[in-house]
Order: sequence, then structure tokens, then C-alpha cells
Amino acid sequence: MQDPTPETRNTMLRNGLPHFALNLAGATYIMALLNTAFLQRLMTLFEGDLLAAIGLAAAVGALTLLLLELIGPSVLQKPILAVVILISASANYFQTTFGVFIDEEMVRSTLETTVTESRHLITASMVLKIGLTGVLPVVVLWKIPVRRARVIHQLWRYPLGVVVSFALVIGFLFTNYKNYSSVLRENHALMQSYQPGATLLSVAKFIKNEYATGRIEVAPLGEDVAQGAQLSNSNKPLVFVLFVGETTRAANFGLEGYARNTTPNLAAREDVIYFPNTTSCGTVTTVSVPCMFSPFSQDDYSRDQYFASENLVDVISRAGFDVQWWDNNTGDQTVMQRLDWAKVDATWDPDACAAGECTDAIFLPLIDQVLETATGNTLLILHMIGSHGPAYFMRYPESRAQFTPDCRSAEFADCTDQEIINAYDNTIIEADYVLAGAIERLSQAQNVDTAMLYISDHGESLGEGGVFLHGLPRFMAPDVQTHVPFLVWLGQSYQSRFGIDQTCLESNRTSGTSQDMVFHSMLGLLNLDTEARNPRLDITTACSADAG
Repeated sequence: MQDPTPETRNTMLRNGLPHFALNLAGATYIMALLNTAFLQRLMTLFEGDLLAAIGLAAAVGALTLLLLELIGPSVLQKPILAVVILISASANYFQTTFGVFIDEEMVRSTLETTVTESRHLITASMVLKIGLTGVLPVVVLWKIPVRRARVIHQLWRYPLGVVVSFALVIGFLFTNYKNYSSVLRENHALMQSYQPGATLLSVAKFIKNEYATGRIEVAPLGEDVAQGAQLSNSNKPLVFVLFVGETTRAANFGLEGYARNTTPNLAAREDVIYFPNTTSCGTVTTVSVPCMFSPFSQDDYSRDQYFASENLVDVISRAGFDVQWWDNNTGDQTVMQRLDWAKVDATWDPDACAAGECTDAIFLPLIDQVLETATGNTLLILHMIGSHGPAYFMRYPESRAQFTPDCRSAEFADCTDQEIINAYDNTIIEADYVLAGAIERLSQAQNVDTAMLYISDHGESLGEGGVFLHGLPRFMAPDVQTHVPFLVWLGQSYQSRFGIDQTCLESNRTSGTSQDMVFHSMLGLLNLDTEARNPRLDITTACSADAG
């Protein structure tokens, strides 16, 4: 067969590629170059059986072709294919750079993140890689002429393209169906790393659930709540500070037994009660924070259930407390949806915000103000920025960095593993500074009784197994993403008034705790009586004046 003449090639170019051929080329490109994480997992699962791996890759590639045929008919083809390429290129970058999965909660976290946080993720490497693998191919795509069928021919061409694509999926699968079905059934992470499927499915789930959430009727919770005798029989207000940490993992927390003393100030105190082996409800803020404020356990929690019920702050507010939420992070995560919340104010401490973002030291002058002005029982919830990455170096001032050299970039590729760990450990040094500073202020208060609880929302991966940051589905997340620090401090006047035995708490602290216990323990610590409180999940049950 002779090669086409220049005139023939020019004629083909003028007429353009057939619709199906362009989709086939696009699907092949996406599968081959924008599914790095998927292909790596595939080759690991089929190690030693290259033909089987190629067969399943072809089946999944044909699935992409089927998707393009279904949602990109006629003149919609190029816009749809362009969007799919950009989505796949972006997802591939984050999957290969940080080892994350793009699931519904990751989509929610992305949409709810702040401009400041997003800025740290936009690095030169990200722009270059997505530009080369996503934007450039789209530019090329737009210049490719395509031969469009007439409208009447679309009536048979569209279903034919769909049928052929579907047949390819089935055909490739049935070349080794028994093996493929077993692999897909037992290795969910494989398809969760497939792009664009995983991202598009997660976006669809997010939209569906957000729509359903808006139609949910909220059931009241703890309508029977009443102040216990110790709380009601005193004219002295109670100020309770609840720190909600961010991305701080227990493995690097000094009080947990970490080789480095990242909590020197807290460790120097004998009145801090630390609960080791504490687990989180989720691996992202959008799950863990609502979950810990809900009455549901991690096993029972769902977003629908959460929105169908009032939560901890509603019950405490109903009991007469002034509930304040001050945020140095991404917001209240809908916990305060029936109450008010506010962002921190940089004018409280300009030095804490000198780098353009406030460290958690911004909370210390707020605590001073509340202690000075509180006239009634107050719950002060402080949502920290904590150890939020990848810009760990923004979470502490250089003057308090104890571990150097530390990574001074949001792009991990610019730093060694040890520099990344040093920067992360410095964020915990800063948390120690803030928590110990808060305790010092609370312990000196004369006109109020004081107590404090700190718990992080989830942990963080620092390169173990090639994974960074957090957000892996909980069923497969490593312990460093689900084990979090949890501590309590009780003022002397608080202990006397409420009859909480600190020695008892100390003796029970190693029995295993989780974020399931936050809702119930807060009710116990505040001396609030309600049927909503589960004594088995309250750390004070065996240690209060009412015990026994």
C-alpha cells in the first residue's frame, strides 16, 4: 500500500478527523499519560503478568472512550474533551505529588478551602506540569479539524459510537474476566485512582448530597438539657476553652512519646491530662469537625445524619452558655449554622499575622479579653490553623523554630524529607506555645472558673509510603492520618467546684479514646444533664462527684 500523497494528506486534514477517532485519541492520551497513579497500582497488582495488566488498562481506557461518546456528541465534543483532559491532568498532578485520592470529601474540602490555602498549592511545578499535560494538549485539540456528520446522521452515529465503546469495554474485560472481577472487587483503591472517572463521580456525589442536604429537616437535640447542681449553684461564671486543632498528628506530638520533645511547655506542667491512642472520625476537616460535634460515633456518622440533627453547640447554647466560635482556618464547617461565628482579627496581635497569615498565637489576646469581660458561662471554641500544609513554615514565626533547616517552601520537591519533618515539627512547637500560653492565662484568672480541651481534627502523612498531606479514604488511611493528640486541662477552682478527680482521669487516660467522645465528654465537663449524653463515651463519668 502506497503512502498517501501530500495532496491526499491535505484533503484528509481539510475534511478533519472522524468524531470517534478524536475521542479514541483523547481517551488513549488520558489513559496513557494522565493516569499515573492508576497505572502504578495496576502494574503492582499484575506484577509478572503484563498482558493481563494491558488488558485491564485497555478496558478502563475504553470506559473513558464510552464516557466521551456519551457526554460529548457533535459540537460538544471538543469542549467536553477539553474539560476532561484538564480535570484528569489536575487530578493526576495531585495524586502523583501528594499520594491523595480525589473523593467526595476531597471535592468538598477543595471547594470550601480559602484563597490563602489555595495559593500555597499553586506552585511553579503545578503550573508547569498541568500546563504541559493539560493546557497544551487542549490547545492542540482545539486546532484539530473534525469531520462533523449531518444532523440526520447523528441519529445513528451517536448510538453507534456508544455501542462500540461499550462493546470494547466488555470485550477487554472478558479477555480475563475472572481475574479482573476479583482484582476490582478486592482493590477499591485501583478505580479510586482512575481519572477522570473518580473525580467526575465524586463531583456528582457532592452535588447530589449538597442538594439533598438542603431538603433535610433538622431534629432538635437535648431539649431536656439542664445545668447540673455544681454549675447552677455558683455565681462564678465558667469559661471553657475548646481548641479544635488542624492536621496535627499524634505521632509527632511530644506528649505521645515522640522522640523529639515537640511539646516542652506542656510537658513541663503536671496538670495536663493527655490521652494517647486517640483516633479521629475522618481524615479531612469537613468530616472530622462536624463528626466530633455531632452525637454520632464514627461508625454511625454520615453527612445526612449530621444535617438532620442539632449538634453540641446547640445543646450547650440551649443550656444558657454564650457559645463563641473564632476561626483561624477554613470556617465553622457548618457546626455553627444556627449560631454566629467569626474570623480572627489581625489587629489583635499584628506580630502574629506579620507574614500575611495569622499563626494561632492570635488567639492569646482573645482569651485575655474573654477572661476579662465574661459575665456568664462561656464556651470559647477556637479553630486553629495548626499544622496545615503544605506551607508548614507559615504556621510559626522563624524566631520559634527549633528544628532546622526547615522547609521554607510549599513545594515539597524543593526540600529534603528531613526539612519537611523539621518544618512540621515546628508547627507542633507553635501549638505547644499557644496551648501552654492559654493554660497560663486560664490558671491566673480570678473571677471565673476555667478549663480547656484540645483535640486535632485529623493527622498528616509526611512521605511515608510516598504519601503526603491527608485525605485518604479512612478505610485505607495510615495511622498517622487517623491518630490525633487529645488533652484536657482543669483549673484548680474548676476541679473544686465540679468535683472532677484529676487523678482518676489520669488513671483512665490510656483506655483508648476517640473523637466519638468529644460530644459526650463536653457535656460532662460542663456539668450539663441531658438524655443526649452517653455516659459510656464521657471521660468524666467515673471521675465526677456524681460517680457511683
